[in-house]
Amino acid sequence: MRWAARRETPSKSCSNSDAPMPNRLLAHGLGWGLLTLAASTPASTIESAEISFIGSRYHYRFSAHLQAPPAAVRAVVTDYDRLARINDDILVSRVIVRYDDTSLKRQLLMKHCVLLFCFDINFIERVDFRSNGDIATTTIEGEGNFLSGQTVWRIEAQPDGTTRVTMEANQEPDFFIPPVLGPLVMKRSFIKEITETTQRIEELARDEPLR
Repeated sequence: MRWAARRETPSKSCSNSDAPMPNRLLAHGLGWGLLTLAASTPASTIESAEISFIGSRYHYRFSAHLQAPPAAVRAVVTDYDRLARINDDILVSRVIVRYDDTSLKRQLLMKHCVLLFCFDINFIERVDFRSNGDIATTTIEGEGNFLSGQTVWRIEAQPDGTTRVTMEANQEPDFFIPPVLGPLVMKRSFIKEITETTQRIEELARDEPLR
């Protein structure tokens, strides 16, 4: 399946909202880019963030400190049927099949807009819950609209009962990204989205009892 970016007319609004998932930051031929910074919200804190591009592939990593217990944070980010709560760009989030207690197949369908361009992003992935607590996802070839992709979530308890979340990914999309979307625009979108998304994860983890 191949998806292409669609240019939206100015009369149609595009949602530049919360998106954890930097999984939507794609570029072709943009060369290397790098950004490392610390950004704070009233509670959650982005400790570091970086994104780089080589041709059609990109790599990103971020670390965030959340004022919420790790078990509650894990429950929110693995509630795959309700991930739209942490990201308004998510149109569909569902478990397709559960292989066993430690792995499953899921779909994540999103629409992301930057300036006048909007992208339909369809992840079909295998999710593995590793024995060390990490959550690893791998793109399933021939499904969705990514040629390849690997992501690892690490959720670590801190001495004061709070949580550090680290996410690292390498991905290659199977659709065209207009070169007009330069590294600076993509980086700004990346920082904004992970800041807002981690804040929403934190709010849900603090407000909802564990089930």
